[in-house]
Formats: sequence, structure tokens, C-alpha cells
Amino acid sequence: MKLIPNLSAGLFFLSLTVFSIDVNAQTADDFFHGSAQEYIGNNLQGAILQAQEGLNRFPNDPKLNALLEKLLEEQEQQQQQQQNQQNQENQDQQEQQQDQQQQNENQEQQDQQEQQDQEQQQNENQEPQEQEGQPQPKEISKEEAEKILQALAQKEKELLKEFKKKKPQGSNTHDKDW
Repeated sequence: MKLIPNLSAGLFFLSLTVFSIDVNAQTADDFFHGSAQEYIGNNLQGAILQAQEGLNRFPNDPKLNALLEKLLEEQEQQQQQQQNQQNQENQDQQEQQQDQQQQNENQEQQDQQEQQDQEQQQNENQEPQEQEGQPQPKEISKEEAEKILQALAQKEKELLKEFKKKKPQGSNTHDKDW
């Protein structure tokens, strides 16, 4: 009787070993479905690894080959999208930097203009004080003074002629009655 329990225990362990071998033995469809589940779970890299592992065991399986090809295309598209997004972010960042630089330049120009205006205003405020404190006579030569006087006399004569022309001819002139 003791032999039967030992025999049944041995058969149990033998069947367990065979069963574990069967559990570890996966088919190409198992790898296909496992890879598909990884993809559905939003794990593209895991799906690719699962499909590659299946192709290592079943290199001629058309479903695994087609799935891996599609997964690699998807990965390439995602990389391109990431690259495009990164390029767009870089372009946006460059535009922001250019805008900031332009604003800084405009601010600098505005600051310089304000500083020049302040300096000019200070100079204008200082000039009258200097003129009040020390009058600076302007000297001209005798010839220049005579030329100015002659020009004024000539201008006066011209104005009188114009005034006489404008005066209506039919009007009586009254002399002063002193």
C-alpha cells in the first residue's frame, strides 16, 4: 500500500511538470494577442517587444510579421509627431525670444529718448539761469549794423508804397488839424 501513495505522488509531480511545460509553450497566436493587448493598453514599446519575441520563436508567421510592421510604422509616426511638436515648440520659443528682444530694444530706445529729453530739459533750465546771471552782449561790426539799418529803411519804403497803392483813389485825405 505504501507503494501506491508514492506512485500517485510521483504521477502527480510528473503531470504537474508536463502541465507547466504546456503552459509555457505559447503559439504564434498567443504572441499576436499579447502584442495586441499591449498596444491596446497604450504600451507601443511593449507591443513591439512581444511581437519581436513571437517572431524569434515563429519567424515565418505572417500575422506576427504584419503586426510588427504596423507597430513599427506607428512608432515611426509617433516619433515624427513628437519631432514636429518639438520643432513647433522650438519655433514658438524662438519667436517669443525675438519678440522679447524687440520689446527690450524698443524699451531701450524709449529709455534713451526719455533720458535725452530730460537732459535737454535740464539744459534748457540751466541756460536761462546762465543768461540771467551773466548777460552776454552780442557784438556786431559797424558795417553789419549799417547794412541792417539800410535793409530796414528799404523795407519801410516798400511798405509805404504798398500802403499807398491799397489806398482808394477817390477818397479825400484829411490832414491833421492841429
